[in-house]
Amino acid sequence: MAFEINMLNSCYEKNPNFGVYRGEVSVPDRYVCTKNAKMFTRFFYVVKGTIVFDKGTNHMVIAPKGSIVYLPYDVAYISEWENDENGEYISINFMLQDFYVQLPNHICIAAIDKTGSYLELFINAYEAWEKGAIGYRLALLSDVYKLLYFLFRDSTYKNYKKQHSLIYKGIFYLENHYTEDFSVEFLADMCNISAGSFRRHFKSYRKMSPITYRNYLRIQKAKELIQSGEYNITEAANSVNIPDLCYFNKLFRKYYQISPSDFLRENKHI
Repeated sequence: MAFEINMLNSCYEKNPNFGVYRGEVSVPDRYVCTKNAKMFTRFFYVVKGTIVFDKGTNHMVIAPKGSIVYLPYDVAYISEWENDENGEYISINFMLQDFYVQLPNHICIAAIDKTGSYLELFINAYEAWEKGAIGYRLALLSDVYKLLYFLFRDSTYKNYKKQHSLIYKGIFYLENHYTEDFSVEFLADMCNISAGSFRRHFKSYRKMSPITYRNYLRIQKAKELIQSGEYNITEAANSVNIPDLCYFNKLFRKYYQISPSDFLRENKHI
């Protein structure tokens, strides 16, 4: 039997505002958005000019060129484009209930695009939406998920830099390469500090040593692989770079108070 996907009763068919929209604005321009006027969530890329939301208030947001503004569902605001340059934007409109994430409930700058990578994503999404080829709605969903991933990644990096300024590069590297073998000295060199200093600062971050934390991340991922039902214990251990099964069993029991074999049996039962 052939595989088929049918988008039946799609919520997007009920909301014509779902999609990607691009526009130009001649300044001065002022817009008042009232409650219930925009029944969707938006990521608003400022391609040209500067737009100000709720000017003169304590929650004013100034968004210059390159800003990605997050506009939550059903928010009321007043926007004004600054007079020095005409405006241009690309807006991705979507409904939050289709995404397994928690986003703010207020207007804010989600990111500043310094390299143009976000702009490329917005343009590609707009072109796919405008072309309307087969499956373009699914393609747009994919682009929104990709955008959310990039925003989460960059926001995490920014927070690490703010909260752990001396070792943020090492933290970020470890959490993205935990299945690889590397030394604490390698992470410390990345941060231009000594290995001992890196260990001390890292313990203030995770209350454990860098290597212990790396093992924890490996076992956490192995647990997920075993739980999927697609990996046996040996395969899961090898996937996270702990080929020594005795050591793997010891670590698994340490973190989850159960042996991998017992966990596998319980998961099969479920």
